[in-house]
Amino acid sequence: MAVWAWTVIPLLALHLWWWRRSRWLLRFQLTLDVVLAVVIGPALLFGVDLNPVRSLENNHPFRNVGWSDITASQPAQSDLVLQFHPWFSETRRHLSRGELPWISDRIGGGMPLYANGQIGLLAPVNIPLWCLGPERGTTVMALWKLELAGLGAFLLLWRGWRLRWSAAAVGGVAFAGGAYQLGWLLVPLSWTTAAVPWLWWLATVVARRRARPVLIVGLGVVSGWLIGCGLHPETALIAVGSALLTGLVLHPCRWSRMVVVVAVAVLIAAALAWPTLGAIRVSEKAVWLKAERPNRDRPPVTIRIDAVEQLVVPMANGHPGRGDWQGRYPYPAAAVGIGGLALALIGVGRVRGRFRRHRWAAWACLGLGAVLLYRLPPLDSLLVAVPPISSMTLPRFGMLVAWGLAVWAALAVDGALWDRVRGPACRLATAAVVAAVALSGMPWRLVPVDFGLVLLTIVGAVVSGWLLRRPAALAPAVAVELALYAVGINPTAAPQDRLPRPDLVERLAELQARDGGRFIGVAGVLPANLGARYGLSDLRAYDPLRPHPYARLMASLGDPRPVIGGPLASAPARLCGAWSVRYLATRPDAQPPGWQLEWQGSSGAVWRNPHWLPEVRTAIRAVQGDGARGWHVLTSEKLDFATVAVVPTGSPEVRAARAVLEEIEASSTAVRVRVRCDGPCLLVVARPWTPGWQATVDGVPAPVVRANLAGLGVAVPSGTHRAELRYRPWTWHADIR
Repeated sequence: MAVWAWTVIPLLALHLWWWRRSRWLLRFQLTLDVVLAVVIGPALLFGVDLNPVRSLENNHPFRNVGWSDITASQPAQSDLVLQFHPWFSETRRHLSRGELPWISDRIGGGMPLYANGQIGLLAPVNIPLWCLGPERGTTVMALWKLELAGLGAFLLLWRGWRLRWSAAAVGGVAFAGGAYQLGWLLVPLSWTTAAVPWLWWLATVVARRRARPVLIVGLGVVSGWLIGCGLHPETALIAVGSALLTGLVLHPCRWSRMVVVVAVAVLIAAALAWPTLGAIRVSEKAVWLKAERPNRDRPPVTIRIDAVEQLVVPMANGHPGRGDWQGRYPYPAAAVGIGGLALALIGVGRVRGRFRRHRWAAWACLGLGAVLLYRLPPLDSLLVAVPPISSMTLPRFGMLVAWGLAVWAALAVDGALWDRVRGPACRLATAAVVAAVALSGMPWRLVPVDFGLVLLTIVGAVVSGWLLRRPAALAPAVAVELALYAVGINPTAAPQDRLPRPDLVERLAELQARDGGRFIGVAGVLPANLGARYGLSDLRAYDPLRPHPYARLMASLGDPRPVIGGPLASAPARLCGAWSVRYLATRPDAQPPGWQLEWQGSSGAVWRNPHWLPEVRTAIRAVQGDGARGWHVLTSEKLDFATVAVVPTGSPEVRAARAVLEEIEASSTAVRVRVRCDGPCLLVVARPWTPGWQATVDGVPAPVVRANLAGLGVAVPSGTHRAELRYRPWTWHADIR
C-alpha cells in the first residue's frame, strides 16, 4: 500500500490533470503507461520489489554464505544491493537519529558516506528512500525516473521545439523505454539521464535571443546542483555538457551565455561536492587511473562490433533478465538501442529545414557518444587525452547515443509527417540493414523468446514506412516494442527475500551486540557492505572511492580488487586485532591460524580474535616505515599492537613507558579523550584515514598521523592533555597529502 500511495495515486492524479488541461498530454501519458505497466506493474500487482536479490538456491542472496552470480551480466543491479542499498540504509539510519550521514560506522570501519558522491542526500527525488527504505524506495523511484525521462523528452520536442505530436511522442517513448534507461533504472545514475531532456530545454531557452539573465544563472545553478547533489557526478557532468553543446550548436553566436552557465555550475558543484573531490583525489581509483590509464587502449574490434549490433538489435546477444546474456561485456555497457521501429524511422523521413540546427545538435550528441562508446579512431584518441574525459568511464557516454537517436527519430518522423519522406528504395534499404545486422550475429544460438525479440526488431523496421500513413499509431507501436524488450530486464524479489537471516548472521549479531568489536569475512562469506544491513560493523568496504592507504591495507589481506573491493583471502589475527576486529566469518571447513572457534553451523563458522584491541587506545612506541617496508612491518604478525604503532617516516617521535586514556567520548565523526602519559605517546583510532579528519591537542591544531599506515593518530606530549579527532568533510584542503 505504501508503494501504491507513492506511485499509482499521484500517477492517477497526473492523468486527471492532463485530462483537464490537455488531451494531447493525456494521450502521450497513456502511451508511456505501456512501458510503465510492464516495468513497474509486477511490483504493484504482486507486492514485490524491483530487486535482483535472488540466487540459484532458495531465492535469497546467500549461496554458501556467498553472493550469487546470477546478475553477472547486470553489474548495475548487483551494485544496487552491494553498494547503494547499504549506503541508503545507513543514510536513512543517520537521518532518523537526527544526524547528518558524514561517516558510516558500520562500513569500512568508519568509511565516509556523504563523500562517496552517490547517496543523493541533497536530491529531493530520493525522499522515497528515506521514507520507505531502500527496496521500496527504489521501486517507487523507478516509476518516476521513467515518467521524468519520457515526459521531459516529449515536452522538449512538442512544446519546446514545436514538433508534431506523433513525432514528439515517438522521441519521448523511445528515450524513456530505451535500453539505456531501463538497463540503469535501479541505480541513481538513471536520475541524471532522465534529466537530460529538461537540461536541453533550459539550454534551448537560454540560447534564444531574449533570454533573461535569471534563466542563464538558473541553468548554471541547476547544472551545478545536478553534478554536486550526489546522484552520479560523472553522468551528470556528461548530461550537463551535452546540454551546453546543444546551446552552442543552436546559437553559436551566444557562446558567452554558456560561459556564464559553466562558471556558475562550477562554483555550485564544487561547493556541494567538495568532500567528494577530496575523496577522489586520495582514492585508490585515482592512483590506478594514473598508473594504468585504462582509456588509452581500445577494446578488441570484435567486442565493439558486438556493441554496435546491440545498438541496432537490442536483444541480439540475449536477454540479461533471463540469465541468457551471451555478450562478452556487461549488458548495460552498450545498452543504447531504441528499438527497430524508432531506428528505422530515422531512415524514412527527412528533417525539415527549420530544424537543421536541431538535427546538428542531435548529431553532435550522437557522434560524441559513439566515438567514446565504440572507440572510433582517430577522434577517440584525441578526446581521451582531454581532462576530465581521460579519467571518466567511457561507457557512460552511451547515454548520448541513446538520446541522440531518440531526438533524431523524432525529427525524422516530424519531417515525414510534412511529406518529406524518403523513397521506397531508401526505406527498403533501411529495413534490410536492420535485418542483416540482426541475422549476422548469434540469433540462431538464442533461446526462442530472445530470437522472437530479434524478429520483432526486424518486423518493426519493415513496417515503419507503413505506419507513417497512420501517425497516431506510431508512438503506441514504439511503446509496445520497447515494452516487450523490457519484460524481466529488472527482476523482482519478494520482500521476505531482501535480507535473509542465516544462522551465521544471527550468531554474529548476537556476539557483536554483547561484546562489541568489528567483524570481517574471508573467501566471499557475507560480502562487504551487506553486513551493515544487519546492524553489523564490518572492516571491509565495497566502494569505488576507498582511500589509497585503506585499499593497501585490504590488499595486504588478499583483496584481489584494490579499486572497489573484493573477497579477502586471509585474516592475520594480530593485524585484524589492531583494527578492532573481534570476529571472523568463514566457511564451515576453514581453519584460520591464530583465531579461536566461537561457533560453527551449516552456513559457516565464527571465530574469536584473542588479539582484539579497542578502537581507541594509545601506543607508547612507534615503528617508522613507508612503502613496501612499512606494509611488511605491519603484516609481519610480530608486533604487539597494544603498545606499538606503525607510522610513516618523519612522524613525531613516540617514546613513553606508560600511557592511560581517560574520559573517552566517541561518535562516528569525533573522538575526544584525556591522555595521561609519562613521555611522548600516540593516540590511535582504528578508523580509515580520509580527507577531512583534523586533530587538536588542548585545543591547538595538530597533524593527523597515519597510525598503522591507514588509520588515525595524533601525537600527544608528555603529561595530561585533551586530544580530539574530528571529521569535517569540507576542510580537507587543510590536511590532504
